[in-house]
Amino acid sequence: MGVVTRAQSKRLRSQQSGSESDSEEPPPRGGEEEQGPDLINLLPDEILGSIISLLTNMEGARAQILSSRWRPLWRSAPLNLDASGLCGMKEAVVSRILAEHQGIVRRFRVWPFNLDADSATLDSWLRSPVLDNLQELGFSYPFVWPGPLMPHSALRFSSTLRVAKFSGCQFLDDAGHQLHLPNLQHLELGSVIISENSLHTLLAGCPALDKFVFGYIHEPPRRPQLPPSALHFPSTLRIAEFGGCRFPKTMDHQVHFPNLQQLVLESVSISEGSLHAMLSGCPALNNLRLGYSSGFRQFRINSLKLKHVEIYFADRLQELIVENAPCLERLDHCGAYEDNMHISIISAPKLEILGRLTDNFSILQLGTTVFKGLNDVRISTVMRTVKVLALRFYKLRPDVIFNFMKCFPCMEKLYIKTHGDTGYPTQSHKDRNECFEHHLKKLWINYSACKWSDIQFVKFIVLNSRVLESLVLNVEKHKKESSRYVKKERKRLQLSRRASRGAQIEFTSDDCFKEFPSPDPHLVWKLPHWGLLMTVSIISMTFSFSYLGDIEEFPDPCE
Repeated sequence: MGVVTRAQSKRLRSQQSGSESDSEEPPPRGGEEEQGPDLINLLPDEILGSIISLLTNMEGARAQILSSRWRPLWRSAPLNLDASGLCGMKEAVVSRILAEHQGIVRRFRVWPFNLDADSATLDSWLRSPVLDNLQELGFSYPFVWPGPLMPHSALRFSSTLRVAKFSGCQFLDDAGHQLHLPNLQHLELGSVIISENSLHTLLAGCPALDKFVFGYIHEPPRRPQLPPSALHFPSTLRIAEFGGCRFPKTMDHQVHFPNLQQLVLESVSISEGSLHAMLSGCPALNNLRLGYSSGFRQFRINSLKLKHVEIYFADRLQELIVENAPCLERLDHCGAYEDNMHISIISAPKLEILGRLTDNFSILQLGTTVFKGLNDVRISTVMRTVKVLALRFYKLRPDVIFNFMKCFPCMEKLYIKTHGDTGYPTQSHKDRNECFEHHLKKLWINYSACKWSDIQFVKFIVLNSRVLESLVLNVEKHKKESSRYVKKERKRLQLSRRASRGAQIEFTSDDCFKEFPSPDPHLVWKLPHWGLLMTVSIISMTFSFSYLGDIEEFPDPCE
């Protein structure tokens, strides 16, 4: 039976009294009469339970006060229990939730050291009947080498698990027969101790595996060696991430990853030959991230499907060569030793995002245009596909920017970071420029009002960029917060005479490269101050409002 709202009840009584039986009822106006029927409460309990399981922690707790009908559903709705994300959640609270919940638990993740729980407590939790059909499981121990043994009960979900994340523990050597997970799609192993045979059995027992993450939390310079079995994952795998390890010096050139689309190598040591051998075995690869990895001096891109490449190198990279990349759209590189590098982009017909180029390169080749220095460059190649460009110059002359604008005449976003003085644009560059006239929409640049050259250069851009939408000037924080300074600089830069009347001017104290287009979120690893920690997904948790009584503080997870 459906729920009758106040407005419906009022109209029903009015009709029964006969006061309006012969007249047409006017449309309701204002107040409660504008409210339609309560369609949410007309849904079956099963659908409402599914809705509840998708809410965030605080939303779930607040929603129970909206309707009395929702309250009994909480104890039977599918539960997503993530104890790792609740700062005030104690061991007793987790035990009470598992004991009192009447429905199933689909996700369970816990950090025992946050809850002051030992392995025995975790083992008792995992044996709870409400976890019988568990689909996602994750737990992490403190980084102590070697870690404690994995509880036996953690492997009892092998037939139902779809996501498994284990960190800081030892796998049981006699658990090979339990390492068959037919439905597992996502597996993360962080700083675990597992034998070669067990790892081989585990990966062979995951025929549906889609994502595999394997890494170590380490203290440089020593990195554990990657077990060879970690590279023998099933052919279904699309995403692979490795971190904090040393790859074998000689890799099997017959290793083939036919369906791998995303590859992350974070803080790994890998030889140049092994790196290129691995990439050649990934014919479907379209996303690659090399984060602070070492062991190679040259990186050559020769891939038919690769779209996004990000390189953040720890050692000096001598050569970066793009030979043949017909699908490459993003090439982003930086590092502590990015100077004196030979960069060649020979064939990348779809390249849209390029960064970051410096003024201290050895050779910069863009097609047939070769920059051996910053003077007297004859532009012979025009790359009209490039829309975003990032530059890091110690001492910048506007002539160099104009040369790049000739190479990339359709550039829409330009990021410039400088450390020294700049020069004023010469008269020869004050002619018509296609980029200024039709394309440049956003510019981020370091700005110093103490340098007359900076003022003149920015003023030149303001007065000549006809389609500019956003100009962001990076200044010191105290200047950004000074309204007097902002007003003075806006007047000095003649912003009232800007060529693009719709341009928005902003003063910021953030690094201009912080605004550079963000990489694919699936390819980002977090690097805390104490070492490498693999990125883990935040799993939402919903549970009965009555469970919250034992928690002294319940912070909003969105804060």
